[in-house]
Amino acid sequence: MNRPKTINLDITSRCTLACSGCDRVWYKNNGKTIPKHDLSLEEFDKISNYFEKVLFCGQISDPIFNPHFIDMLKMCYEKNVDVQISTAASHRPEEWYVKAFEANPKAKWIFGLDGFPKDSHKYRINQDGEHIFEMMKLGASMGVRVYWQYIVFNYNENDIEVARKMAQKYKIIFKLTYSGR
Repeated sequence: MNRPKTINLDITSRCTLACSGCDRVWYKNNGKTIPKHDLSLEEFDKISNYFEKVLFCGQISDPIFNPHFIDMLKMCYEKNVDVQISTAASHRPEEWYVKAFEANPKAKWIFGLDGFPKDSHKYRINQDGEHIFEMMKLGASMGVRVYWQYIVFNYNENDIEVARKMAQKYKIIFKLTYSGR
């Protein structure tokens, strides 16, 4: 079976969240500094010439904070490179999301929203879950593949079925994830 050549990229060092399970917390607790680097368009151009699929999933960052992110999405669209974005940060305005969704309408967006929008900040510290949910609805209304990644915690385990129906109502794909945290 042929599999597409895939790469998972951490394209920036920035994130506005302070999730307790994130590697950023490990760095901070161990007196380490997170390496500062934004992947440039030139670097990304080389990568996108080689790989057939790009996963933008930060381990210590959120990809939406790379200043060239929308251009990277456009580049992938023009080169027919499959794209998946995993994001949980909520600190971009609606206009930015519209540009990002339009830059690559084939992209798959996975939004980390753990529980009801009003409660998601309990794990994803600093997240505006209500804004994220509105951006998820916006993307879905524009025909973008939008996934709601819902990590189950004690505070949200009884809300799963209602959240699943919320997602279904807006044509958002519900992706339940269990964690040992």
